[in-house]
Amino acid sequence: MIPPKPADEPTLPAATVAAPARVRPSSRAAVLAAVWTVLVAGVSSGVTVAIVGGDDPGGTSAPASSPSVWQDTRTYPDDAAQGPEEQPSPSPTADSYAMGEKAESGGATVVVKKVRESATVTIDDFETTKTLKAGAGAKYVIVETTVYNDGTKSFDPVCGGGISQGLIDAKGRTFDVIEDVYLVEENAKAKACGEEVQPGFKRDAFFVYKLPADARPAQWAFSGSRGQVEEDQAVVTIAGTAAN
Repeated sequence: MIPPKPADEPTLPAATVAAPARVRPSSRAAVLAAVWTVLVAGVSSGVTVAIVGGDDPGGTSAPASSPSVWQDTRTYPDDAAQGPEEQPSPSPTADSYAMGEKAESGGATVVVKKVRESATVTIDDFETTKTLKAGAGAKYVIVETTVYNDGTKSFDPVCGGGISQGLIDAKGRTFDVIEDVYLVEENAKAKACGEEVQPGFKRDAFFVYKLPADARPAQWAFSGSRGQVEEDQAVVTIAGTAAN
């Protein structure tokens, strides 16, 4: 026999389910979430402003910025003050003498007795004599001197370079002795070339120059050291010339 089914099944109490524990986010996760929120909000705001500005021409949207040009606003110290420009050293000043005075330079003492001009000079080549012409637009200037050797060594006043440092005209131009100066008749007679003047002796010497016809001789320069020693130079001022 089957027992009868009870009218009502007994109600069993429901099992209590525990709520899951709340997990607290870490501090790093909280920072990342905050940054993300700010970025999303900024982008959304920018989109909104762009849309509003585009739909409302009369709106008060910020003016578009023009392309900027970078300018160097840095400051630099002023250039260092420049000193005075270096000037070339002046040439040594030569001792100056007048005609007739004893001019001294490096053991050589010279007296300029006369300065004359001529269209010709006589050349003695030891066999014959001939006349050398200055030519058109030119002239010869002859400086007549007596040379004393007041030094300790002998020297040749005319040849081998000689003591002449040039004849200077009124324009400051310097002229050298002519190539055949050692053959000039006056030098041949005075034996001014080829035989050195010994210490304590003297000799007449003639220095011949070729100048333009309109040039005016102003100074004659010589050096007892033949220009090999600095500041060893004497200058004789020419007061005037005589015609030959």
